[in-house]
Parts: sequence; C-alpha cells; structure tokens
Amino acid sequence: MTYKIYAPNIHLFAFHLRNLSSSDSQADTDYDSKLLWHKYDQICAKFQIQQKLDLRDVAEGSRIALLKGATKDNILLPLEGKLSLNHGKRIKITGQACPLQIYDSYALGLNIRIPEVENNQKTEDVDLTVFKDFNPDQCFLPSNINSSLGQILLLTAWLPQKQQQDSHVWKEIADQCVQNFLGENDQDNCPPLYQEGQLFGSPIFEYGIPDQSQDYGKIFVWLFLGEDINGNYAARAEENFCWFYQYFIDLFFDRQKVIKAYQISREVYSDAYQGYQDIKQIINETTQSKDNQSLQPDELTSLPRAASPLNPPILGDFNSSSPQNWGARGAKVAVLSEAELLEFKKKLRILPKLDLNYSDWLRQLESYSLTMKINAHNYSEKLQQIKAKLPKDEDLSFLSVFEHKISPTYQNQIQINLSYFAHSSALLDKAISSIRGIVEIEQAERDRALEKALRDKEEADRARDKQAEKQEKRLQLWITFVGTGLAVSGISSQTDAKQPLEAILIELDRKGSLDCPEAGFYPCLSYSVVFVVFHILIGVGVGAIAAFILDRIINRRSK
Repeated sequence: MTYKIYAPNIHLFAFHLRNLSSSDSQADTDYDSKLLWHKYDQICAKFQIQQKLDLRDVAEGSRIALLKGATKDNILLPLEGKLSLNHGKRIKITGQACPLQIYDSYALGLNIRIPEVENNQKTEDVDLTVFKDFNPDQCFLPSNINSSLGQILLLTAWLPQKQQQDSHVWKEIADQCVQNFLGENDQDNCPPLYQEGQLFGSPIFEYGIPDQSQDYGKIFVWLFLGEDINGNYAARAEENFCWFYQYFIDLFFDRQKVIKAYQISREVYSDAYQGYQDIKQIINETTQSKDNQSLQPDELTSLPRAASPLNPPILGDFNSSSPQNWGARGAKVAVLSEAELLEFKKKLRILPKLDLNYSDWLRQLESYSLTMKINAHNYSEKLQQIKAKLPKDEDLSFLSVFEHKISPTYQNQIQINLSYFAHSSALLDKAISSIRGIVEIEQAERDRALEKALRDKEEADRARDKQAEKQEKRLQLWITFVGTGLAVSGISSQTDAKQPLEAILIELDRKGSLDCPEAGFYPCLSYSVVFVVFHILIGVGVGAIAAFILDRIINRRSK
C-alpha cells in the first residue's frame, strides 16, 4: 500500500576533518579538506539550486559559522530549486545550508524540502515515492559524499490526519520512505531497523547498525504528528527540531566522532590481533625448538633474572603444557646447531619490530578510547543543555540511547581489547629477554669452546717449540762433540804424539819392530789401528768436555 505524506524533507548532516593528520599519522597529499563544499555544489546542480557558498577562512580550533556575513541569529543560507519528478513534472523546492567549523572539522547541514506553503497556499500531499526523486544518482548516500567522519541522513514528513490516528502503519510508512529514498525494490536490501521511539511527541525510527559502514550509512525517519490550524500544520516535533537545529548538528557531530573512532579502532584491533598471532607463532616455534634440543646439565647459574621465564599463557592463547624456564637459575641449556642459532638471532631482529608495532597499536587504541570518552561527554553535555530548555517531563530517551547504551558499549569493548593485549605486551618483553638469554648463553659457550681450542693449540705449539728447541740443542751438542773431536783427533794425529805411542807399543813387544814396511804387514797394520784408535779417543774426550761446557752455557742463558 502506498501512503500520502505532506512536506517531505531531506536533512544531510555530513562531517569532514579539516586535516587528515588529525586522525591519521600519515599525511595524505591527496586529501581534500574542502570536500563538503564540492559535494554541496554537485548536489545543488541536480536540483537547479543557484545559491553558492561564500565562505570565510578561519583558524582551526573553534566552533564558528563559515558563511560570510553570518550573525549569531542567522547562520543559514536559504535555498530554492526544482525537483524533477518521475513523470517529468517539476515542482518547487526550498531548503537551507549551514556550513560550520566545529573545532578540528567541517560540518555541513543541508536541507531540501517541498515547502509547506507556496503562494500563501498549503502545498498538496504527495505520494511518499517522491523520496526517490530526492536522491538522484544516489547523491546523498555515503558512497557519494565520502566524508571522513561520516554522515547522518534525516528524512522527515508530516502525516495526514487519517494516518496520524493509526500508529500501526507508522513503521510501514517509515520503511517505505527509506526503501524509496534508497531506490530499492526489495525491502531485504534496505538497512535494518535499529531502534524506534518517540521524540517531541512524534514517532522516529533509526535504520542501520551504528558502527557498521554500509553504503547507506545511518538514516533516521521522523514522522511529524500535528494539527491543521487554519490550513497550516503545527507540530511540536517540527518546532523543537527547528529551534534546536544547531544542537542537533552538535549531537550528530559528537555521535559520529565516537562512531568513527570506534570503527577505526576495529581496524587497529585487527592489526594488533594479527601481530599478536605472529608473536604467538614465533614464541611457540621458539619453545618447540628449545624442547627438541638435547640438554646439558646446569650451566646457566650466572644468567640474571631479567632473562627468565616465558610466563604461562595469557587469556588461554600462549600455549605451554608446562611452564618454560629459560634462563632461570638451575635451568638446562639447549645445545643449538649453527642454523638454529642463526634462527634465534633472526627472531631477535624480528621481535623488537613487532614489539614496536604492537606498542603503537596499543597506543592508538588508547588514543581512540580517549577520543570516544571526550566526544561521548560532549554528547551528554549537549543533551543536558537541550533538556534544560524543555519541560522536565519531556522524554528524550530516544536520543539518550546513544549516551547510555551505544557509546558505553564501544568504550567497554576497547577497554577489554586493551586489557587483552596489555598482558601480551609484557609477555613479548619476556620472550625477547628469554631468546636473547638463550643466544647469549649459546654464544658464550661457543666463545669458551673457541677460547679453549685456541689455548690448547697454543700449548701444543709451545710444546712443539720446546721439543724443537731440545732437538736443536741436542744437534748443537752433537755438532760440537763431533766437530771438536774430529778437530782434536786431526790435530793430534799430525803431531809428534806418535813417539809415546811407539814407545808404549815397543815396550809391550820388545821383539817387534815398527819400521814399516820393513817390519811386515801385520805389525804395520796393528800399529795403524792402534794409532787411529788412540787419536779418536783423544778427540772423543776433548769433544765431550767441549759439549759439556756448551750445554752449561746454553742452560744458563735459557734461565
């Protein structure tokens, strides 16, 4: 069933950071800080709106109207244009634009509507399918606007008196408004209803999950219930909305800041969780490598406590069937192969970088948590300011859902994430200390082994040198002994020392003669042998004495 509505409105509330660096540590040279004003021009062209934004330059950090000539009581730019309907007919539309700077961001409030009165006459009711014509080429959707802080769309319309009396059709009317605005023929393709309630006495519906970035974004449908007084509708909801229009801009801005911070925090959480898994894998590989090694008895008594235990699992993830005591006093040290030692050193290069990234992710989570707290507080304050201007029995519970349910849920989730990852960060520090301890111990063992090998080699070299020295000394003694003996023997044989020898031989054999060759062969031969032996004995004796004297001199010098 198709329903009639009166004076339908489109309200766009879009928010965009002045500078991307406000939320991103990496500056984007292609970032368009004037995006909202360009989108305004594009939307106005589709509705033949001629009014241009004439904006002034202001310093960042204040909440201020950007229209030149704007005053405290008048910060809106009136708009007029044409709406092309499906059947080719064009009808007059009006609206208003409200460009603002809100501290570090730009805000655009843009309204396009079929006026309630034209030429002093009440405009006719229209079929709610007219919302299709309010969104040509999906120009109002987030996929086209693409503002950095997102947007909120508010569809409003008056309900004729007949439909005001039947509350059962209100949700159906709201569903059809959204379906037609999005150009969807199938209701299943439309965003789900998130909540419904009453605001200033009129039904209001919220579509879309707040923290999910669907193509349709966040859409509210507010159906005004009022009275026809002298041909004019009057509704408390419409009057209060106009009266608190600036407050609504601030509420939606704070809301979007909280939601955007939470959405980005989910991306950071995903990165942190992946880093957590990488760290977990490295630690598990390390423990498995350690457990697979043959172990030596206690050789780790000197390792400081800083390099000790890789603690039990955090939140049930860092698995260990039994506690690991790397580097604890009395532990056993794995004997690592060269490849395994290199692998441990590689892990030592990787883990500090993971630790740095991990710490940065935690810092970002804390930063987004703080952003959410600040803007949630601002939202609550702005809502309290609205309540202070209304009767005490005014029900603002629809707006309070974000304050009391949505925002606290987001903040609690981030605190859970921080608690989850904070313990893992401490575990990572211990893991780095543990691996460093293993590498240092293994390297120390290798250094000691190398030092012992060098010391043994040095001792062997000294022993060989000493042996060579002994051999050289022995050779010198033999050379001295033999040389001196030969020299003395040669000298003695050339002297007249044969006369004593002959006298002795003659005394022994008085009948013999030593005149050769007349004495005969055998006497001459005997004489020669004795002569040679005699002189050799003289050389040996002198050579022995010379060798003894030389040995004493060498020993005295060596001492």
